[in-house]
Amino acid sequence: MPTDTPCVIVTGAASGIGRTTAQRFAADGWAVVCADRDAAGVQTLADDLNTAGHAALAVTVDVADEAATIAMATAAIDWTGRIDATIANAGIMVEGDALSVSVADWQRVMQVNATGAFLTARAVLPQMQAQGAGAIVFTASTVGLSGMKGVAAYSASKGAVIALTRQLAADYAADNIRVNAVAPGAVRTPLSESQFRARARDDAHFDDLLTAVIDRYPLKRWGTTDDIAETFLFLASPRSGWITGQIIPVDGGLLELR
Repeated sequence: MPTDTPCVIVTGAASGIGRTTAQRFAADGWAVVCADRDAAGVQTLADDLNTAGHAALAVTVDVADEAATIAMATAAIDWTGRIDATIANAGIMVEGDALSVSVADWQRVMQVNATGAFLTARAVLPQMQAQGAGAIVFTASTVGLSGMKGVAAYSASKGAVIALTRQLAADYAADNIRVNAVAPGAVRTPLSESQFRARARDDAHFDDLLTAVIDRYPLKRWGTTDDIAETFLFLASPRSGWITGQIIPVDGGLLELR
């Protein structure tokens, strides 16, 4: 592999936003470390990318496990000798307000979404410091900026990611490491569809639930995984070289015009 090929780690790469993001970076000429707990899913993705002539490596990781995140970073360095960007996208969601969410679910969401983001950054920062440059982009959420009924743990975890973004940006700007976050609105993925399907009484009700989401957004459509992946690519690339510490809503105007 050419030594000037940039390398990106994408966590949560097996499906949804993460999968599209890995594909988008690969299409732009990056070497992509596809990381996820779903070993089969990321291996299939990496195989598909390699078959298409791109450079991809599959790594199985639980971002809530410090040793696993260190191993992920080490695999990237052993493969390419560098880590130019990291898209810390892995996350989970459980529903429930403060009285109905279980303590176990609260702790798991915080462990994966907040601690997982921290451990991912912690694992890649030494290499970025050694290189004298790097970019970290977190997946936050509009829920972390404005709140939403019925998702206490998820909202709190994404609020933590937003605060972490700003803190890391301040701490590591002197090392030429930029840290930003994308705050997606409602993005239609297999996971989001499954959540609505679980609430729906029948197919007609399912369609009504999806339409109700669209009606909240000024641009009157669901977000796509491509919408988010393009923003990740911009924030990871030199094209955003003077942007750090920012939370970028990609939300069809939801927060700005509500």
